[in-house]
This record gives sequence, C-alpha cells and structure tokens, in this order.
Amino acid sequence: MKLMDQIRAAIGPAHERIEQTAYSKALMSDYINPKDYARGIAQLWYIHQAIEQSIEQDPTLSGFFSAEMVRTATIVKDLDALAFGLESFDCLPETAQIVATIKNWAESSSFSILGCVYVLEGSRMGSLVIARFLTKALGNVPGSNVGIEYHTEGAASTPIRVRAFKDKIDSAGLSSEQADAMLLGSVEFMNRLNDLYDALPVASRSSSVHLDRPIQISQSA
Repeated sequence: MKLMDQIRAAIGPAHERIEQTAYSKALMSDYINPKDYARGIAQLWYIHQAIEQSIEQDPTLSGFFSAEMVRTATIVKDLDALAFGLESFDCLPETAQIVATIKNWAESSSFSILGCVYVLEGSRMGSLVIARFLTKALGNVPGSNVGIEYHTEGAASTPIRVRAFKDKIDSAGLSSEQADAMLLGSVEFMNRLNDLYDALPVASRSSSVHLDRPIQISQSA
C-alpha cells in the first residue's frame, strides 16, 4: 500500500470523530455565529503559522510545499472582514499544544510536519461545502466570499494540488524513518485537532439566531 493510502486509512477514525464535534456540526449547518467562527479560524492561524515557519526554515520540506498552501494571510483577511482580529481571541491551550508539537517536530522529526500539511490540504476538499453553509450563517449574499476565503481560496485547483502533493510524496523515495514520521505526524495532528475542536465553544442553533450577527457585512464588500 502506498504511503498516502496508509495515511488516509490511519487518520480515518479521527476524521470521523472530528465531524461529530459541536464545532464541526455548526460549520456544516447554517447557524454558527461570526464570533464562534472567527475564534475557530484564529486558532488555525497559529497552527498554519507554525507550519509555514517550520517549512520555510527547512529546505528538505519546502519542495513539497507550494505558495497556495500558505494560509495565514487569508485567515487575517477573513478575521478583518468579520470585524475581528487575532488579538480578539486567546490562543487556546489545545492550540498552544499543537504549535509546541509542530515546533518540536521541526527540531527532531521534520517529516511529521508534512503529515500536518496533508491533513490541512485534505480538509480543503470539503471547504466548498462548508462555504455554502457559512454564506447563509454569516448573512452573506450568495456567491460572496466575505469572511470565508479560508474555505473558498484556490478551491478550483484544490483537487489537482492535493493529488500532486500525494504523488510527490509517494514518488519521493522517502526513507522508512521519514515515512513513519509523516504517518505518525498525521495521526497525532489529527487527534490534537480533535482536542481543539472539542474545546471550541459554539452557541446552539436557538441561541445563535440573534447572537453576534454581522450588520450587512456582505453588502459593504
């Protein structure tokens, strides 16, 4: 079995669990409020920043990473569109643990970070579905990307990009140590994302109806 097929199978159970978290269910519905959504993508900013910085400093990894995989600037843009900033939210302990793990991998097991990249890039395959729900939840005009470019940016090329990433890994001739690091990294990262999603507060459908609604944010875009 190819490495990428092994990784996909290995993270399958964690992927199923994360879809059952309250935060994921809110994302895949039409009721998440802007503050809860913004808090979630703010946590992702810290994670992407740690990954991007680690890869930038490691030429061994940079060949597997393309400019389209850089997400920090897009998250900042989305937060600004939703009238929030990184300073609006604390870095949650679960997020800080993920960041610390990534930084540790950068020193001792760098190919584990490529496991993180695979998980995050793979998640973009479902982003257009999430974007449709977010459009309604955030009060956007249909087709507007205000505050949700994290999910819509580069969507048309996502399948090609993910396939190219997987093919590059499978054809790279990684050592058994590098392959094991990537496999274990993807599993641990996915499990820690589960911890984060479990910790993210999200209002229920009934309490989200009038909570933190943006005032015509889509009309001013």
